[in-house]
Parts: sequence; C-alpha cells; structure tokens
Amino acid sequence: MKGMMDFLEKAGLVKRDFPKDAPENESSSSATAFSNPTSANVPLVPTSSGEPVADNNIALDLDSIYSNHGVNPSLYPAERLMRLIDGLSAMDEATRQMAIRAMDAADESWTIDDPLNDAAAKMRALAAHGSSMADNLQQLELETQVHVDAVTSRQEKVVGDIRKQIAELEGLVDRELSRSAQEIATQEVNIKAARDQTARDLAEVAQVSQRLQSLSSQFGASKTNS
Repeated sequence: MKGMMDFLEKAGLVKRDFPKDAPENESSSSATAFSNPTSANVPLVPTSSGEPVADNNIALDLDSIYSNHGVNPSLYPAERLMRLIDGLSAMDEATRQMAIRAMDAADESWTIDDPLNDAAAKMRALAAHGSSMADNLQQLELETQVHVDAVTSRQEKVVGDIRKQIAELEGLVDRELSRSAQEIATQEVNIKAARDQTARDLAEVAQVSQRLQSLSSQFGASKTNS
C-alpha cells in the first residue's frame, strides 16, 4: 500500500502531510486533491451559466436537476471519481483500480460507496428528468397539433369565403359587362336608326326644295315676261 501511495504522490495525484520516512498511518493521512472533495476549484458539473453551445442551444443545468430531484451533496461526488479516473487514464485497468482503492484506504473521510451512491442517485434524477422532458414534449406536440388543426380549419374557411366572394364578384363583372355591351349595342342601333332617318328626311327635304325651286323657276320667269 505504501509503495502505491508513493507512486501516486510522485505522479502528483495525491499529497500526504506526513514525511515519507515517517511511519505510515493510513488513518492520519490528509485528503488529496482527489480524495478531498472540498479542495478542487473546478465546478463539478456544467451549468447553464456558461457560454451557449452551437445553434444557441442552452446547456442543461445539472445542479438544478439534481437539486430538484432530491439528490443530496456527497462527500465524494461521482464527478470527482470520474476526474480521478481520467487523471489515471495512462494506467491499465487493474493498476488504476488498485490506485483508486489505495486512495480510498488512505483516507477515512470517504469510501468508494460515496461516489457510487452519488452516481446512482444522479442517474435516477436524470432518468426522471428525461421522462419529464419527454412528457412535456409529447404534451407540446399535442397542443401544437391542435393549434395547427385550428389554423388549417380557419384557413380553409377564410380562403373558401374569399373564393366564394371572388366568384360572386366575377359573376357581377360578367353581368355588368353583358349589361354594358347590351346598352352600347342598343345605343349604336338607335344612333344608326337616327342617322338613317335623318338621311331620308334630308333627302326628302332636298327633293321637295328642288321641286319648289323648279316651280318658282318656271312660273316666276313667265310672270316677269308678261
């Protein structure tokens, strides 16, 4: 166990308060950067206060999700164990597990059950949140479909009424065109008849005037000679 802790300390993964040559006392070892959950300054989980992701999507506020589903703070959160595993990624699986168990044994302030229980509670919270999101989406889809159906129905009615009005207006246009054409034709017939009648009357006037002129010419000259 001491050799493993020396290795981890050299790797910068743990820090012990007692000197290397002092007797090893697993119960008195201080918490490391990984074994002491209060020593890290990096947030455990992303929140919605960060920069928006691509396409303006809003990141999940995991802290709020966990809190809303009753997940209590853990002495050793699951995220910290995941960070530790990432920090030991260069090790093979067996060595990595041995190192983690060595840290667990060296610090009595936490046990491996702490992050495991925290992970289980958070998984339940995420499952419940996911189910709630699915239900909300389904409800939104139903409400959206109802709205779409209402809009479609209203559109069909309004468009139908407009087309009916257009048909009625087109009928009025046709009737007005027909009536106007009929009136124009009547006026043209009337003016033609008036022209013809005037032409006949003028011809008759000219004929009568000519005859009268002839009469005056014939008898007027005789009267002058006598």
